Amino acid sequence: MLTKTKGLVISNMRYRESSLLVTIYTAECGITTYIENGVRSVKAKHKMALFQPLTLLELEVFHKPGKGIHRISSAKCYYPYRKIPFDIAYSSIALFLSEVLSKVLKEEEANPVLFEFLETSFQFLDQAPGHTENFHLQFLWNLTEFLGFYPGLASEFLEQLRVAGVPGLAGIDAAALGALFHADYGQEVLMKRGQRQAILAALIFYYQLHMESFGELRSLQILQEVLS
Repeated sequence: MLTKTKGLVISNMRYRESSLLVTIYTAECGITTYIENGVRSVKAKHKMALFQPLTLLELEVFHKPGKGIHRISSAKCYYPYRKIPFDIAYSSIALFLSEVLSKVLKEEEANPVLFEFLETSFQFLDQAPGHTENFHLQFLWNLTEFLGFYPGLASEFLEQLRVAGVPGLAGIDAAALGALFHADYGQEVLMKRGQRQAILAALIFYYQLHMESFGELRSLQILQEVLS
């Protein structure tokens, strides 16, 4: 069946000599893997640049429920990023969040509300004139609502971590945490670098508590170095 859908590229992996396996979160089909043959050749129908993580695509895809790997009929970028590929702070945040999404997006079914959240969040990041240092923290907090373990209150979030014996919580103030998590993207919330790193560590622990397969994040060190 040929299906039209928007999609957000999550990751890609080289397959054989000239092909790619591309994982895309689509508005109509959820998380889906596509094979793109000959993408590395000069005459490729679709260029490699289309399949970089977090690229927003308009797609026509051949989708058959229950099948593991699908094919793309046509693909075009409908929102070219202006800052994310060219600013190291923005690109480091994007790299980190794309790795998180590769670990947590599992459903092979439509969730237009989640797709809209992802779409508008990354468009905001790309357009933001500044104050992006807290974006990844707010994004991770907001994403929990779609994943089924939204804590609701900062105090409940901290309590769950304390019960689990997570270290490093003493320096996190619940009131300041609540102000951060309930602020809009781009709204300035002042905090020191050490506080921000402690909150990020707490959020990662929180994801690991609720998702056994979450594991470690390879891009975390890069993000911390860039935002230090």
